Amino acid sequence: MYIAVRADLSAGSQVAQVAHAAFLFSAEYPSEFQAWHRNSNYLVVVSVPDEDALMDLASRALRTNIGVSLFHEPDLNEELTAIALEPGDTARKLCSNFPLALKETAKVPP
Repeated sequence: MYIAVRADLSAGSQVAQVAHAAFLFSAEYPSEFQAWHRNSNYLVVVSVPDEDALMDLASRALRTNIGVSLFHEPDLNEELTAIALEPGDTARKLCSNFPLALKETAKVPP
């Protein structure tokens, strides 16, 4: 499964938005979610710069006829914060130019 989240949110908010998008996908596309969970269970989380970029990605995904769940955060005036894309080659291609999310995470002490 591919999830895109906004890079202009704090790291903690990004993590929460990713979870919201994943759970929303499981509710909106139960068959696809169950197949993903049973057959692969891989998860790729990419980062997009802002809400406009996320809306653009969502629009492109919706035009391909794959399952797309758009999460709008109530605490941020219903802004689009993350999307989950149905697993497969189409989602991989759509997300291939975006960096992995949270690449620069806090260092764990030795």
